[in-house]
Amino acid sequence: MSAPLLPTPLHELGQRPFSFYPPIVNIEHNEWIFRRATWSDVQVMNTKTNAEVWVPRRWLGELSSIDEPFIIVGLAKELECNAGVLLPHVRRVIEMPRAVNGPPRRFAFERAGAAEPAGPAPVVAIRVESPSGSRAHRLVRASVAFGILVCFVAGIIFRDNPMRSRGGHSAVREVVALIKQFARAF
Repeated sequence: MSAPLLPTPLHELGQRPFSFYPPIVNIEHNEWIFRRATWSDVQVMNTKTNAEVWVPRRWLGELSSIDEPFIIVGLAKELECNAGVLLPHVRRVIEMPRAVNGPPRRFAFERAGAAEPAGPAPVVAIRVESPSGSRAHRLVRASVAFGILVCFVAGIIFRDNPMRSRGGHSAVREVVALIKQFARAF
């Protein structure tokens, strides 16, 4: 005696058409009809191409509660049809173009004829903009620094200092020399 099969959510549909979400990759027309079920798979038929595909039950999700314009059957994974077999779809990584004046790429798996790379991909250094900024930013920074320097010099010259009469000229000369050095730096 065989064990009774558990009904799938698709049993409720009968012969009503439905669509998968996400749609199966490599199949253009996404309208299906339930055919039959086994304990592990469900067979569905495409209404346009009449192609029959077995969908593993573990990848079937829930039915939509709204049936306009079609009933939607959720899939737990994005599936891809390859030669009539459904497999989980794997998105491939697109290789970036070679860096300007960079060395040609020679991977170990290309030379050996292997199917997969032997190690991690080479890393290309990416040059970012220098943090110095634009000419306007440099001018603003120089103006702020010059203003701070002027305030510092004014504080030295005009403060109440009992030694001012003796050392005032040498302090002014030192400040003027500092301003000249600062101006040469910019």
